[in-house]
Amino acid sequence: MKKGIVILVGLISFSCSKKVELKDIDLLNGYWQIEKVKKSDGEKKEYPVNEEYEYFELVNNVGFHKKVNWQPLGKYVVDAMQEKVEAAQNDGEVILKFSSKFGKRTEKVVSLSKEELVLSTADDSEFYYKKVEDKPTTNGQKVE
Repeated sequence: MKKGIVILVGLISFSCSKKVELKDIDLLNGYWQIEKVKKSDGEKKEYPVNEEYEYFELVNNVGFHKKVNWQPLGKYVVDAMQEKVEAAQNDGEVILKFSSKFGKRTEKVVSLSKEELVLSTADDSEFYYKKVEDKPTTNGQKVE
């Protein structure tokens, strides 16, 4: 009986989870802060405080990703390096193809909403991000 309840709850949870679709990729645009990582070996790491933001900007499924670092005096430093990002549909899943002069990688978008982003890497590690509403500024100017 208990197994049946567990299976039923699992099926309901699975069926209620919203599938990520390529048409929703615009939700990715903006600033994100990592909350936790679940490694494929079961190890978990929490990030209760993080000084680094991830910034995504895509138009028509193509754009860029870069890092923005918070400084103790309230200023932000924008990393000069940015990666090209292309969003695509692959076997019913939305994937992000990253490329820069340092190499290429692909990550699967597991979950995407206005508040949460979950990306899965090639080694099946999952990275959980929360949306940052306040846009970082440098000397009063948006870093975009």
